[in-house]
Amino acid sequence: MGPVTPVYVGRQGETDRLRTLARRAVAGHGTAVLVEGEPGIGKTTLLDHLAADCAALGMRVLRGTAEDLEQRLPFAAIAACLGIGAATTDPDLVRVSGLLRGEEAFAQSLSAANHEFVLTEAILDLFDEWFARGPVAVLLDDAQWADRQSVVVLHRLGRGIEHQPLLLVVATRAAPRADVVDALERSLVSRGGRLLELAPLAPDDVLALARDLLAAAPGPRLAQLVATAGGNPMYVTELLAELAEKGALARDGGRVELVWDTDELAEGWVPPPLAELIVQRLGFLAPAVRDTLQTAAVFGRTVDLMELAEVLDRPVSELSEVAVAAVEAGVLTDTGTRLEFRQPLIREALIARVPPTVRAALHQRALRRVDPGGERVGVERVAEHLLAGDALDARMTDWLTETADTLTVRAPAQAVTLLRRALDTAPDAARPRLRLQLIRALLWQGLHADAERLARVALAEGGDPAQEGALYWLLVQACYRRGRLRESLAAIGDALERAPLTEVERGRFHGFAAVCLCFLGRFDEARTAALRAVELGEATGDARTAGIGDFALALTYVVDGDLERAMDADDRAIAALAEGVQPDLQVDPYTLRGLCLMELDRLPDADRALATAIAANRDTGGAYLPIAHTLRARLLYLSGRWDDALIECEIGLDSPDLLGSAVRLRGIADLIAVHRGGAAPAAEGDAGYAHHSSRWARALTLESQQGPAAAYELLAPAWERAHGLEPRPLVYRVCTDLARLAVAAGRPERARALADDIDALPAAHLRPSMVATARLCRGLADGDADLLLAAAADFQRAGWPLYEAGAYENAAEVLARRERPAQARQALDRALEIYGRLEAAADIARAEARLRQAGVRRGVRGPRKRPKHGWEALTETEQRVAALVAEGLSNPDIAAQLFLSRRTVQSHVSSILAKLQVTSRVELAVRAAERSASQP
Repeated sequence: MGPVTPVYVGRQGETDRLRTLARRAVAGHGTAVLVEGEPGIGKTTLLDHLAADCAALGMRVLRGTAEDLEQRLPFAAIAACLGIGAATTDPDLVRVSGLLRGEEAFAQSLSAANHEFVLTEAILDLFDEWFARGPVAVLLDDAQWADRQSVVVLHRLGRGIEHQPLLLVVATRAAPRADVVDALERSLVSRGGRLLELAPLAPDDVLALARDLLAAAPGPRLAQLVATAGGNPMYVTELLAELAEKGALARDGGRVELVWDTDELAEGWVPPPLAELIVQRLGFLAPAVRDTLQTAAVFGRTVDLMELAEVLDRPVSELSEVAVAAVEAGVLTDTGTRLEFRQPLIREALIARVPPTVRAALHQRALRRVDPGGERVGVERVAEHLLAGDALDARMTDWLTETADTLTVRAPAQAVTLLRRALDTAPDAARPRLRLQLIRALLWQGLHADAERLARVALAEGGDPAQEGALYWLLVQACYRRGRLRESLAAIGDALERAPLTEVERGRFHGFAAVCLCFLGRFDEARTAALRAVELGEATGDARTAGIGDFALALTYVVDGDLERAMDADDRAIAALAEGVQPDLQVDPYTLRGLCLMELDRLPDADRALATAIAANRDTGGAYLPIAHTLRARLLYLSGRWDDALIECEIGLDSPDLLGSAVRLRGIADLIAVHRGGAAPAAEGDAGYAHHSSRWARALTLESQQGPAAAYELLAPAWERAHGLEPRPLVYRVCTDLARLAVAAGRPERARALADDIDALPAAHLRPSMVATARLCRGLADGDADLLLAAAADFQRAGWPLYEAGAYENAAEVLARRERPAQARQALDRALEIYGRLEAAADIARAEARLRQAGVRRGVRGPRKRPKHGWEALTETEQRVAALVAEGLSNPDIAAQLFLSRRTVQSHVSSILAKLQVTSRVELAVRAAERSASQP
């Protein structure tokens, strides 16, 4: 009998289902599929056939396999799908490849979470670009070994997949596997993903497989033996191959039957477990080939002949002959770009034959032979060898010292483990630098308490004076990232008093102290520290230090309400920080510029500045990303683009939140919900309102439940206690509702006091919205309709439609009391028309009720609600996005044109598809073309 060749039998139903889903993806209706089954059941073969089908359909096929040795290597599985390697030249992959290698990561972020966020967004951007060009198939095998970061990318790809030309197929063992893979399954299935369980082959299929493998029907005894394989196709294949190799099969007419000419195959013989069977199958290989394959198995699924040659001290040409023999034997497979074990079980069976001590010795030998710089194999590969070995010798300690920063970005968990191990055995001379690198790695991984503890130990023990400044700086950052700003300031004070700092370092400490003091509300001290930072930055020519100082100065001026001066200082900071800032100097002058412009009622300019801030923070993992989203959500709320504001809140809440922006985002969402007829949740006690927006939303709900007096009492602290980073010059917007509630509760003097307070704020006369707010409060207190109508005109100039409508509503009631019904009805109609555009159902109901009591009803037909479906249902932003989608632009391209984030565009696209009742971008483009052709 000749050799047995694997074939594919018994999976036609599964293949047809996947082929159908692939065709749907080509048409723009994406799907996720999870393929589950035991080892050897046919998952890999199924993906092989699917990859060929997808390629025939013209799809971009991204095929990868997760590795058990790379579970701690961030983004390893998705990088395998993308085909990113050491020699990646595809221009589409340049940015992602650079981020994976950690290029300039420390110049952008000092947090693994932020770097992971940047990488995830960059990968999703890449997919969006590909989706605009054509359909994509992502096929990941052995997902039970996928790293957490790759699983997050797959989860994010699953969002909105039904609207993308994407087929996502994840093949995994049912168990054992990591919790994150279980979570991925739940996530994809909850969004409509399919679960495809590969069951054992039916008895007839097992016989058909055996017949195809043997090119003849199995005899009765052989059929009985094959039935013991439990329907596992790999088991059947390996069993028949072993029997063929042992000469235990013979042709008998048109059949192949067992021949009982060995003791091993005596009657009643039961096949061994699959792993043992595989090892027995390899018995025919020459010992030298088998030994080489066992060594290769220790180093992973992919076989690197250059690495093996260095480890085994054998020429590559000789190992090439071994590789050819292994490929011919079906142990290895040549993918065209690399050699790898055909089945994970083959590698697992081989590696199980190598004792742990021998494995460690092989890794140690690899370390002695492999290029220590890791330029060819990658620093993470060298780290794998180190982790599998025992102690680090002096050579590898030196390597770790030189490459610690790169390794920290690429594989932070490995870096921390190795640096700790090195620190335990390093000579005294090497310890200070290793300890400094370990503290940085701990900060990167988010182990801030460990970083703080080690930094304090290092400073207490003393050591190299040249490193004291750096140690203090890392201590300051560790405390800051734990939210302990006072301890950060204490560490800065110690550094300035005790450490031998350069003038640049002193300026940097003063600048960071100014930022901390601002967040603590100690603005006079912050201004002093900021001015000192500017002084030292200018004296030393260090633009970044001066820029940090100017940023902190601008922040203090904003709090004072001196926006013109704040803009000047912020412009200087932007110019000084044009090349960015170090990750441990997290400031964002563009976000601050957006705030200033918004407070000056320059909303379009503010929108552009905040778009710039969001893009910069998103690309670098900046800590101010949620704040920028918060300010943009507030701007969209003020300008009446509430659907856009809600999307901004949703995206902001998904961002890494280091500075506590979540409460502000939820508060804005609550306000919109209440205006549209919902109810804000109650808090436990007065202290339960973490932000004045949440208190505000709850007060409006309370008004409809218990009346204006109760609502006023709940809302009043938002104004009375405004301080710190949200002082009265930034919180005065609550005064419009506060004054209305006060007058409705019979306390007009309080509305008058509010007007006086606002008039006393710095530069109040320069801001139309602030002038309008003061006029509204005074007009309510005095019952002056002209003041209220003037306030409405001011709010219109400021671009605040909700407030404009509120001024008209209040004016209508005053006019009605003054027996001017025609003007009252006109003002009411104007208010209701604006409320209708905003879909502010609660405000419409309140205005109509107030005016009914005054004897006035609307003079026109009620405001027409925006329909729920069709082109008329689209908001202004959605119409613009739809037009660009119809032109074939990708989400990142649309985002760049409209000053939005990619995630914002994705949310808009999902909303557009739902409103137009289409299910793909392709259908949207067709509908848009038909609509354009039908219009004159």
